[in-house]
Amino acid sequence: MRLICPNCGAQYEVPDDVIPDEGRDVQCSNCGDTWFQHHPDNDPDLRDELIASGYVEQTAAEEVADPDMPADDLSSQATEASDGADTDEHPKRRSLDPSIAEVLREEAEREARARAAEAAPLESQPDLGLTEPEDEEARRARQVRERMARMKGVSKEELEAQSRPTPTPIAEDEDLIEDTPTSRRDLLPDIDEVNSSLRPASDRRPAEAADHELAGDGDRDLLQSRSGSGFRRGFALALMLAAVLWAIYSFAPRINAAVPALAPAITQYTNAVDNARAALDEQVRQLLLDAQAQNGS
Repeated sequence: MRLICPNCGAQYEVPDDVIPDEGRDVQCSNCGDTWFQHHPDNDPDLRDELIASGYVEQTAAEEVADPDMPADDLSSQATEASDGADTDEHPKRRSLDPSIAEVLREEAEREARARAAEAAPLESQPDLGLTEPEDEEARRARQVRERMARMKGVSKEELEAQSRPTPTPIAEDEDLIEDTPTSRRDLLPDIDEVNSSLRPASDRRPAEAADHELAGDGDRDLLQSRSGSGFRRGFALALMLAAVLWAIYSFAPRINAAVPALAPAITQYTNAVDNARAALDEQVRQLLLDAQAQNGS
């Protein structure tokens, strides 16, 4: 079949099997334009053009034989038409670039594989080991058992073995077999065990407190030791600072004589201390007078 680019008019000769029956998108290698190409046997535009041009009606009319023409003339015309069709030379076709033909063939194979994959049924993979999702009640029971196992310090398998109900023997007589529904009490842990695990350490018996050491005891002792050492360090630093200030106030004349550059600052410091002492003395004296007045009254 022949492909003609609607943009630049380039023509290509390609095999009929390159274009599927439902058509496909093709691209011109000359200008890069892309268009949708129908199969020649399923091209609605070509059929409309043939009908509009009257080619279909004219061809049908030529095929209808003249009723007045003798049978010998009809056979001779048919023979001439067949001979003429054999002797006609086919028009030369423009060969398609091998690279373009290879690209079109690969695209056709890819589309065929894609259609085959879409038509194939969904594959199931039972070997993945996926389990059925558990219901809400079973999930909550499993979470409670895991928390109980962590609080008791036992493995989850041991706790499940303890909470699993003991199987009842099967009766020999089938008439005595009864259906006993599973109680929800077997699925949930004992409330007494939960309450005992939630009691504070001060309410427990000495044996329990001694047997089981809390997880944060070591960290708590380390934090207390660090806080105690920090308090001692801060208290010692405050005492040292008070001693230095007292020494500066007491030896202010000697410091002024030894370092005259520090005299203004030391003098201002000593005056502030004197004013503070005077104010404190006045406050204490006033408090003593008020106390004496209250005792006298």
